[in-house]
Amino acid sequence: MTETTNEALTEEQLKQEFDDLYMHIFKYIGDFVSIPTQKYNLTFEAYMVMENVARSKNGQTLVELAKLEGVSKSAIARQVNVLLKENYVMQKVDPNDRRGKYITLTAAGSRVQRNLAQATAERFHRWLGFFGRDEAEHFIDVLHKANERAIAAGFVGFDSLHDKRRNSNRNSENHGRLGNL
Repeated sequence: MTETTNEALTEEQLKQEFDDLYMHIFKYIGDFVSIPTQKYNLTFEAYMVMENVARSKNGQTLVELAKLEGVSKSAIARQVNVLLKENYVMQKVDPNDRRGKYITLTAAGSRVQRNLAQATAERFHRWLGFFGRDEAEHFIDVLHKANERAIAAGFVGFDSLHDKRRNSNRNSENHGRLGNL
């Protein structure tokens, strides 16, 4: 909080604190984790898709990736399209079901994924050193609680927050529940 006081903050003051923290901390965290991916023309989200593909021996389907990431198939397809364009992944047809396609890393994608894994690990260790383990664990616990409450309010992954078609139909019914986030 910007001011130390024993008095409870008004709702307006809480909103101002939230807005300030969003602009100065959460956006910073997004930028902080995304810096290593930028030199490869990727977002952090696309890198996370690469991580999930790399963990799989035979690749992942779009449906499997969507489930792992907690977003819609169309959200994963957008990330995979970027990875395909950059030649970091390829699609292999399932020999048992020609309709099924598995996403696998290319040789270039494997190199990029390893480089990014090292770079993101280094950035994480810097972050951990800055906060210390106890504060980092507390911060992550608070974010888990926020995520659980967002899911309870009807949001499933960040895609549902950004999907204007779904949100326009939900805004009136969820508006009252958003205060519980």
